[in-house]
Amino acid sequence: MKNKCKRSALRLSNKGISVIPIRPDKKPYIAWKEYTERIATEDEITKWWQDYPDANLGIVTGKISNLTVVDVEEGGLIDYLPETLTVATGGGGFHLYYRYSDKFKNAVRIRDLTDIRNDSGYVIAPPSIHKSGKQYTYHSKKAISQFPEHLFLTEIIKQRKNDWNVLLKGVSAGNRNQVAAKVCGLILTKTPFNMWEYVAWPAVRDWNQHNKPPLPEDELRATFDSISGRVLYSQNDSEREILNLTDLAKRYREEKKEATKAIVPTGFETLDFYLNGGFRPGDLILVGARPSVGKSSFALSVAYNAAKVGKKVLFFSIEMTSLELYERLLSFHTGIPASLIINGTANKKEVEEGSLSLSKLPIQLAELSKATSKEVVEIVQRQLLESEIDLIVVDYIQYLRDKHKSGNESTRVGEISKNLKSLARSTKIPVLCPCQLNRKTEEGGNTRMPRLSDLRDSGNLEQDADTVILLHRRSTSDDHKSKTNVIVAKQRKGETGRLDLHFNLQTTRFENDPIE
Repeated sequence: MKNKCKRSALRLSNKGISVIPIRPDKKPYIAWKEYTERIATEDEITKWWQDYPDANLGIVTGKISNLTVVDVEEGGLIDYLPETLTVATGGGGFHLYYRYSDKFKNAVRIRDLTDIRNDSGYVIAPPSIHKSGKQYTYHSKKAISQFPEHLFLTEIIKQRKNDWNVLLKGVSAGNRNQVAAKVCGLILTKTPFNMWEYVAWPAVRDWNQHNKPPLPEDELRATFDSISGRVLYSQNDSEREILNLTDLAKRYREEKKEATKAIVPTGFETLDFYLNGGFRPGDLILVGARPSVGKSSFALSVAYNAAKVGKKVLFFSIEMTSLELYERLLSFHTGIPASLIINGTANKKEVEEGSLSLSKLPIQLAELSKATSKEVVEIVQRQLLESEIDLIVVDYIQYLRDKHKSGNESTRVGEISKNLKSLARSTKIPVLCPCQLNRKTEEGGNTRMPRLSDLRDSGNLEQDADTVILLHRRSTSDDHKSKTNVIVAKQRKGETGRLDLHFNLQTTRFENDPIE
């Protein structure tokens, strides 16, 4: 025991972790506060374990060690916490180690059976022995993650020296709406966008219970939605840091490395060349075409190609049912003509084998016949709490049921476009949306090559999109239907251009043109 704890203490100290010797009753053997400001020397650590050979190992939390630890006792919940380096205590609890956050003080029972250890705190670490006789062990050796401030938002605000405690005492009827707007802004600006519905909104409702009387929930929700809209479009710019060129160079290298990992390839070689590898995090990509040219098939083909290389896809279908999409994916995957799968005449063994293989691809389908863009955002927020998403597809933009009081279709679609762009930007996930082209491409009886201005209700669509891809076929007859012109009409981060893709009439899948 003596040698193990001493060796661990020396190893951690060399890594910049402040350590101290701990008695069996969990109290330090030494006057330890100075070690919240400095790390003990090798000689000091060696002498401690000479003087106290049975000492357990303690880690000083906070800025000195760059650690904030969530201490969860036996019976407490840890499933909602992000994965990180985790220690199983001898008493049946867990210590979850996160990178230091200066937003928190030490806090006892911040949640049920849950404490926070930060500045001026410490935790007992492996290979220490609990009073039960069991050893502290590493439950998970994952890399230390960022502290999840958003999960403790209300508690953080309460610890600050502001008027929060006054607000919690409740406000009178005449002041409720004004204060509600202030509270919503305070909470929303400190919460990640994908947690607004499940962290920020409950926190606002919790505050409202202290009002005398509380605001009606529909009135409170209207205020929350109004303020969230303002925050959504302003927070990214209002909280920018001022950086020198050295810091910018470092951030540039880090973000480029991460962005390269997050790029979603379309699976079409020439198109990916134009797109510098594929769809990028935070981009809104529009795919425009006239009816029957293959907007949905193109979007589904991209989703399928992305999933085949391990990208996690969330596909919203407003035009087709989930079963119809599944039949198409099964046809993509097996090469069995879609018509045989749909009418039930395909070889059953091939279908079963294909279905089993297809089920391994990370694609989730959400069937929404009457969805609004806000509902799409809410579903994405919920899903991000449970799993990662690399690509979002919304098929298609004009089918979303958002309403605008002006009754103007262009304004309505413009609002949808802004919401989807904000979704992409805040989650750093590319959002792919098929959309309708207007009839100008068919004027005079001839179908001409489409251009940006042909986007139906195009003002905001053209402006908000990072990439616009247009699909075109000179004829919809079977003689020409297999070849589709793909025009990269807008591309903020790369070149525009044109290529051809092959449309497989039997499977309805887009494929690389063998001539390309």
